[in-house]
Amino acid sequence: MAKKSVVAVIGLGYVGLPLALRASERGYDVIGFDTHKEKIALLKKDISPIEDPFLKENVGRFKIRPTSDEKELRKADVFLICVPTPVDESFYPDLVPVVSASELVARNAKKGALVVLESTVNPGVSEEIVRPIFEERGRKVGRDVYIAHCPERINPGDAKWNVTNIPRVVGSFDATGLAKALDFYQSIVDAEIRPMKSIREAEAVKIVENSFRDINIAFVNELAKSF
Repeated sequence: MAKKSVVAVIGLGYVGLPLALRASERGYDVIGFDTHKEKIALLKKDISPIEDPFLKENVGRFKIRPTSDEKELRKADVFLICVPTPVDESFYPDLVPVVSASELVARNAKKGALVVLESTVNPGVSEEIVRPIFEERGRKVGRDVYIAHCPERINPGDAKWNVTNIPRVVGSFDATGLAKALDFYQSIVDAEIRPMKSIREAEAVKIVENSFRDINIAFVNELAKSF
């Protein structure tokens, strides 16, 4: 992917902000979008709104264009959706941030744009929720816009493993979307980017990984009670 491409990162939290800085480091023109104006104000002063070793070192070193103005997004060739996916009081996924971010991108993406969902979602969200948002606006997926899923794997505060060197998986709805996403991530990550057979498979990988970690933590906690 041409390094002159404009990359828009939606959500400048512990996932999106490191990603935006890394893309800038690798030569992309980066727009950082967030609805929290206090965060945007800090970033414009080269101050990280998040305590993190990677961010402390790189905010101000690599330039991004922080904004809350969605009109700026119309310049982007690549969109990276990095919004939170919390659970509600019944422990069901709250997909409102994903829906809102998808609607934001759908009304601003130009023809041919690559849209990557990095947020952790359950299998089926890209197909059943994200894709219809674009197609309801007349954006045919695989022709007018290309959608992929590359689930984030950031461990906040880890000084060794960060956005630059953690292996990733990526899936898409079509071969062109997969090729575009692979090309982009291979240009910014110094680790394996493994293509999946489908976008649903990429979604499942993250859910299985998180579940495996939770089970192991619970297992060790139970063992600790026995000794």
